[in-house]
Amino acid sequence: MTQALYAPWPDTARRTWGWGAVGLIAAGYLVSSIPVLVGTIIYTIVLTVSSGETDPLAAQRALNENTLTVLLPLMLLQFIAWAAMTLLWVKLFERRPLATIGIEGRGFFGRYMLGLPLGVFLVVLVSAVAALLGLGASSGAADSLGAMEVSRAITQAALIGYAGLFLGFLIQGGVEELVFRGWLMSALTARWGKRWGVFVASFAFALLHAHVFISGLMFGVLALSGIGLTGLVFSLTALWRRSIIEAAAAHGAFNAVAVIAPTFALLASDPDQTIKTAVAQVFSSATGLAGADSVSLGPETYAQLIAMGGLSLVMLAGLVLRGRKG
Repeated sequence: MTQALYAPWPDTARRTWGWGAVGLIAAGYLVSSIPVLVGTIIYTIVLTVSSGETDPLAAQRALNENTLTVLLPLMLLQFIAWAAMTLLWVKLFERRPLATIGIEGRGFFGRYMLGLPLGVFLVVLVSAVAALLGLGASSGAADSLGAMEVSRAITQAALIGYAGLFLGFLIQGGVEELVFRGWLMSALTARWGKRWGVFVASFAFALLHAHVFISGLMFGVLALSGIGLTGLVFSLTALWRRSIIEAAAAHGAFNAVAVIAPTFALLASDPDQTIKTAVAQVFSSATGLAGADSVSLGPETYAQLIAMGGLSLVMLAGLVLRGRKG
């Protein structure tokens, strides 16, 4: 009998081949990247024709500066395509219902609303750890807070930008949970058991973010470890709730708040910033794409690793205790 992570598999269902499932994740990601590639090429051609700029690096800089209006919408198309391919694989090849990947219609809204504050809590937890680690730099932070003018961060353009970011990251976080905690973790559990399913899915999720090494080896190791442990927190949340709905909401809210909050602070503290320039700066820093020259190993670099590592241990202990009682 197939070991089920969420709902039981029907007898007619097919299991995806062990390591082949990880290969399918990579293939799905690459195929779904086509909208980003095509959109980037079109954007570069239009920019070249309109401005006469032939330097490809200049086109890349222009794309990064238009993160909010060009790059993020293209990435959203990528994630939607990735979700569609995953669902087609589940329904057409594996022939199993969505309940077996942790999606159930009953109580969906309540479960999702429960997950949103969890994502906000995770951001607060990481920020609190960063603050504790950086107590020596508290005076500089206080000066920065004192220079803030909130009205600059709540203009109509900024509010529209925040809304777009929030919706976009909810979709992006939901797709990553669908792919990694929903499909991959359940497919690997069916082959290798729950422990290996959780471990490999969390490791594969971390590898998806290997681009952080652009900002240096040490930063990459610390950032990737923190991301992997964050993925483990979402995996344990899915196990605890026997559903990916809460984890999907938490993941989306975590990513959204982690970008919107510093964007708000940047707009409020720097009169020269616009919502477009602030999002571009925060996004490149948050994703580890800023480059080695723009990254310093401050408290925030260690905070996610420490916070998510500690929370993972607490959640693992809770799951073990619950298993013993059950």
